[in-house]
Amino acid sequence: TDLINEKTGLIIDATYSASKIKWIMDEVEGVRDDMEKGEVLFGTIDTWLLWNLTKGKVHATDPSNASRTLLYNIFDMKWDDEILEVLDIPKNILPEVKDTVGIFGYSDKSILGVEIPISGIAGDQQAALFGQACFKVGDAKNTYGTSNVPLVYIGDKTIKSEKGLLTLAWSIDNKPYYAVGASILTTGAAVKWL
Repeated sequence: TDLINEKTGLIIDATYSASKIKWIMDEVEGVRDDMEKGEVLFGTIDTWLLWNLTKGKVHATDPSNASRTLLYNIFDMKWDDEILEVLDIPKNILPEVKDTVGIFGYSDKSILGVEIPISGIAGDQQAALFGQACFKVGDAKNTYGTSNVPLVYIGDKTIKSEKGLLTLAWSIDNKPYYAVGASILTTGAAVKWL
């Protein structure tokens, strides 16, 4: 628990990708061998979208999405070899991590008739923080939906959070920026139920 928290800012939880990858590798026959041969790759939804938009030319993500897998060191800005070793997850299945803002690739011409640059990827709540122009330390947003997600921008400095409240907001010019926040899992759904 301490190792994961110190490197990822998160707490161990089945919500994140690491436990799902580990379960699939251990429980689905042949997957581990296919991963080690490079025939099976991992990615979050943005990785899958990018892969499909580029017709398999780009296997990448950004730090805001990588940081929510339990496998990405948000301080060293890379997939964490020690965590991967502990969980016995091969590094070759993971997407390349690129800056949140920048060219990831180009959509395949067969999809929209032209190649369109894909020039930014951000995780759901981090994108909302960015979209609400929370660029000054202390700026905050609160997203209401099924869940309620308050997030406060803290800039390029980090804090220690044993409760898993620290997250990587985005990366620009290879420089990380952070936020703190939480998820209240049932808010909009509770109002609807009431």
